Amino acid sequence: MAMFRDDIRNLLRSCGGASAKPTSFIFTDTSIKEEAFLEDINNILNTGEVPNIFSPEDKAAVQDSVRKAAKDENRCPDGTPA
Repeated sequence: MAMFRDDIRNLLRSCGGASAKPTSFIFTDTSIKEEAFLEDINNILNTGEVPNIFSPEDKAAVQDSVRKAAKDENRCPDGTPA
């Protein structure tokens, strides 16, 4: 589970931020090793995030990396985390 979560963290970082690489995520039925994998994928599909996947320090770093792009697109003109 820890390795899966690390992969999800890396995937989420590479899809957003300064790099913003176009990415496809392929998850087949043979990839399901634990039911919790499905819960995390379901959360990504429904809300765009996995609860508690980033520590507060990591979350702050991610917010800093996307803040400029969010301001440029007028999605977050005041620069708040919301």
